[in-house]
Amino acid sequence: MHLDRFLITSQQFYSDIDSNVSYAYDCGVSKIYLREFEIPRFYDLLTACQKFNILLFVNYIDKYKEHILKYANGIHLKSRDFAIADFIPSEKLVSYSAHNLNDVDKAHNKGVDFIFLSPVFFVVGKGSPLGIEYFYNLPNKYKDKIYALGGINFDNISMFYDANIRGIAGIRMFLRV
Repeated sequence: MHLDRFLITSQQFYSDIDSNVSYAYDCGVSKIYLREFEIPRFYDLLTACQKFNILLFVNYIDKYKEHILKYANGIHLKSRDFAIADFIPSEKLVSYSAHNLNDVDKAHNKGVDFIFLSPVFFVVGKGSPLGIEYFYNLPNKYKDKIYALGGINFDNISMFYDANIRGIAGIRMFLRV
């Protein structure tokens, strides 16, 4: 079973954007979510993503909307931003962070394209882990949008192959060290 791969950036990622995007591509990453938006960083990452045909997602920030709406492939929404989902142009993909089935259902009903569901495993400061069984037991109508996130690495990724979800997302997993 193929699992799509979605990288979520961290401060460590920005120290060498070109090298880290290249490594992510080699790891099979098809999408990158830029969490900490700054204009120069956005354009550096956009250039690197275009080189490898990787889709770029960013948080919606009103004062940068011209840059975001013109160049980003997708917009990532957190629960506090959910109200703007109706105003995102239809040609933009939308991702969303969920932590339980109610969040997933809300995003699914709003037409969100991709849903990060976390944490799967224990991650310091991220709440109680959902566990791998949670993903196997999700209603099928959600699975094509779900990216498991939280504590996933190359040693445990195979646990998701038969869960029939869209993919996995990671921060450290796709970071060149």
